[in-house]
Amino acid sequence: MNNFTETIKNKVLSALNDYSMLQNTKKVVVGFSGGADSVCLLHILNSLSESLGIKVKALHINHGIRGDEADFDQQFAIDFCKENGIPFKTVAFDCIGEQERSKESLEECARRIRYDFFSYEAENKSVKVATAHNANDNAETVIFNLSRGSSFKGACGIPVVRDYIIRPLIYCTRKEIEGYCRENNLKFVIDSTNLCDDYTRNKIRHKILPVTEEVNSASIENFTRFSQSARLVADYINIQSRKEFEKAYISENTYDISILKSLHPAILNEVIAIAFSEFSAKNITSEKIQLIVDLLSEGGRIQLYGTETAEVLKNKLRFFYYEKEKITDSVPVDTNEITVFGKFSVKFTEFTDYSNIFNKNVLDNLIDCDKIIGNLFLRTRRAGDKFTFYNRKVTKTLKSIFNEYAIPVEMRDIIPVLCDDKGIVWIYGIGVCARCRITNKSADVLRIEGEIND
Repeated sequence: MNNFTETIKNKVLSALNDYSMLQNTKKVVVGFSGGADSVCLLHILNSLSESLGIKVKALHINHGIRGDEADFDQQFAIDFCKENGIPFKTVAFDCIGEQERSKESLEECARRIRYDFFSYEAENKSVKVATAHNANDNAETVIFNLSRGSSFKGACGIPVVRDYIIRPLIYCTRKEIEGYCRENNLKFVIDSTNLCDDYTRNKIRHKILPVTEEVNSASIENFTRFSQSARLVADYINIQSRKEFEKAYISENTYDISILKSLHPAILNEVIAIAFSEFSAKNITSEKIQLIVDLLSEGGRIQLYGTETAEVLKNKLRFFYYEKEKITDSVPVDTNEITVFGKFSVKFTEFTDYSNIFNKNVLDNLIDCDKIIGNLFLRTRRAGDKFTFYNRKVTKTLKSIFNEYAIPVEMRDIIPVLCDDKGIVWIYGIGVCARCRITNKSADVLRIEGEIND
């Protein structure tokens, strides 16, 4: 005969001890939905509270999603806590209205709201918040993470301890939890959304996990052991990767490729994940990490998520936000006035005596007015644009030149290009083309100065 009560008690105590969950803790707030998992968690912690030296409180959150059913669950939670003499708190929130405002999925919005309330309850550092995630939840998470292309961290499953959050039921299977409730005559509510397959996790719960248990009746426990092993390996890789991350760091969101390319792939992938986490709050997938690894050898840039971009240029990996800011119209130039062009200002100064100028930067920005054909105007780069260097006697595309000069990607579509009716005369940051550069015979000369506006 099964003794689920003793099994749950021993597994909870093991988890509390293995992960030092209650270290420096005087109070535990239990996220209490009223379902079997949270009923089991609240009941077992309350029964152990005296021996553990803690006070237990229940927190029920009504997300306002399931109407009368949610109100019934809230009343069940209140009644359960009164009957068992457990301090409790209930809060209600319009999750649907918040989801419409935030544009998150309903699942994401509900989760964020829950953890916002948990965080509020745990403001005192001696307070921990216990959630009822169990071994089945962990198995579902591993399958979900690996299915969507997670990095190695996805194999670690649900974090057993994260900041103030603890998960004492992580070793317990759902079968054991329901057995505990039966043995202790504990009623619980059933969330109707858990019965349908509209959500990805429900499909895993109802269709995939039963098949794994047909393959091996201990598959859920095996997922738990696998996650424990994965966490140990992940911790070690993370420690080593942090060291290499510091070595590769050049400046904010910029890293040395030569160091990155010298790393073992397991460490390299983790360093890239760490680097991306410093730049973005998103969780990067293994697929995106591989794209960045390929980029280290091939060069170029890729957009990862929306405007979040990775670029490899001049032996550096850089993460940045790239929003194409294209100035489509050309702007006529009056050489007697400063011309504002997007974020730039372009100024012209007449030179009458330049014979003693030896500064290369000045010389590269002087044009022979007699060589200008037609009118001058400013525009941005266009497909097929080419530029001829005066001193090198070579002609290159602007794309090639911008790569050579390491012009940031986000600047390339807004940089001023000065043209006349024949073609390019001058480019900001590059200088004057060979056709219009001064010689010792030039009589009418203009100096061009460009600067970025504050």
